[in-house]
Amino acid sequence: MNNYFAKRKQKRFFQKPQTDPQKTFVGFSDPGKGSIRIIPLGGSSSVTKNMYAYEYRYDGKVRDILLVDCGIGFPDPDMYGVDLVIPDTRYLANKKEAIRGLVFTHGHDDHIGAIPYIYPKLGKIPMWGTPLTAAFANIKLKEAKIKSQVTPMQFDQTVTAGVFKVSFVRMTHSIPDTSNLIIETPVGIFYHGSDFKFDFDPLDGKLSELGKINEVGKRGVRCLLTDCLGSERAGFTPSEHKIGEVLEREISMCPGKFFFTTQSSNISRIQLAIEIALSQGRQIAFLGRSVVKNTEASLELGYMKFPRDMVVRDRDLRKVPPSKQFLIVAGAQGQPESALARIANDNHQFISLSPGDTVLFSADAIPGNENAVNDLIDQIYRTGARVSYTSITEDLHVSGHGSQGDHMLLLSALGPDYVLPIGGTYRHIMNYKTVAGEIGFPKDHILMPENGEILEFRTQQKPRVVETINLENVLVDGLGVGDVGSIVLHDRQTIAQEGIVVVVVPMEQHSGRIIGEPDIVSRGFVYIKESGGLLEKAKQVVVQSLQTKKGRIMDWRYSRELVEDNLQHFLKKETGRQPLIVPVILEV
Repeated sequence: MNNYFAKRKQKRFFQKPQTDPQKTFVGFSDPGKGSIRIIPLGGSSSVTKNMYAYEYRYDGKVRDILLVDCGIGFPDPDMYGVDLVIPDTRYLANKKEAIRGLVFTHGHDDHIGAIPYIYPKLGKIPMWGTPLTAAFANIKLKEAKIKSQVTPMQFDQTVTAGVFKVSFVRMTHSIPDTSNLIIETPVGIFYHGSDFKFDFDPLDGKLSELGKINEVGKRGVRCLLTDCLGSERAGFTPSEHKIGEVLEREISMCPGKFFFTTQSSNISRIQLAIEIALSQGRQIAFLGRSVVKNTEASLELGYMKFPRDMVVRDRDLRKVPPSKQFLIVAGAQGQPESALARIANDNHQFISLSPGDTVLFSADAIPGNENAVNDLIDQIYRTGARVSYTSITEDLHVSGHGSQGDHMLLLSALGPDYVLPIGGTYRHIMNYKTVAGEIGFPKDHILMPENGEILEFRTQQKPRVVETINLENVLVDGLGVGDVGSIVLHDRQTIAQEGIVVVVVPMEQHSGRIIGEPDIVSRGFVYIKESGGLLEKAKQVVVQSLQTKKGRIMDWRYSRELVEDNLQHFLKKETGRQPLIVPVILEV
């Protein structure tokens, strides 16, 4: 294999473009004045929250911006109460007039899920995606009551957005209609190789467009941005067909209800599961809003096919024997409000788990979700049902991301001047660098900017970091977007780890005098009945903090801070802990 890629490398690496791309863009006659900047708004050194901006500048001025993807991320375990994390788009705030559009690569939530939160900030810009990608994104826009739509594009169509010309390259992944993007600019061609693998036996029969990749490689690629998540695995990522045999065996072993859960957007795998279930005489039910919505859209576009009369509504499942039920359920990532979580906790109106049932997880936990998934599996076991997941059963899940062989193939076919690994953590980037070096790609041409660093490309010049922007996690908590900042998050962490102490001080409204003993309420800090002595001393600290020469409080803001500081110091000294202190003034 290495000899093969070495030969490809000699033919492809560092080829000069056959034509000068600058000449095809009227109005920008001096190539030396133009540049392309790549701005990582999300997805840099991380797996999720994918969003990139390509910015064309001429003579130092921003002329056109093309956005690629707009995905969600998942909160870390210490982000208490946070539902989602979305890209930080503050960089675009004063550049809206230059944004020419947004292109989506595929329909996974970490690439389209943030659009309801971010699109209203961008203005009414056009959006494009391949048919299924557009359909899934439009579902999210409709649910958010946003009237704009993503325009569906076929793989032989192109998008013109300012100076950018974008072509779609069909790639195999864990969702149909996945695309990589060929982005032609006045400074050269950029290949945006978001999530992909080379599945040579895909479930839908539609192969990756290697011919199109080879053709753009011949023209010359300035930079390849490539998914690197699978760079730790040797060889090629297996085909989705590998799951079929295991799934067939698992269903045949189940005497009761069979629950199947995977990513709700993984419709090819859901289609495969349905075909196997029907062949074994089971009827189908869909549980969970995301599964139902995605299935409806896929059926309408012809990406899924099955007899409608074999589908049972959840309320009618009691009429079907358990041994004849096959339930496709949302919640593979352990989401607490998902259909599977509600069923596991016996909180679903129509469905429950029983001994003899099987729950099969055909998805690995997204990094950061491991605890939630493990907790859900534990809860399912408590019902007496059997659980099948990748830790105990092989081949229940096949990655949608390419392994080392896939990366070598794409890199050799394109032969870019430079490579920028994306969509992975630092260890994935480092492993990609090693793999690329094994086939002769110069390691100093693998770009590894730190988080927030902006790369600039100019004709006949090496790319360089020209600016660093401060990227923060924008947190979504319920209906609030970005209103949970670092201070709020720190308070939540403190409460979770150290507890909270509320100090209530009665004060006479008109005179500003303390008229009673402070009351101290502890939650998650100490047990009040067993800590009377400690709390009495704490009350004394509060009283001493509020003593003034005139005997009345004039500046309550200052006094509250004084109580908080003094009580924090006292409790730290006495217990070694630092709970959140909340002074409350009770006016009477």
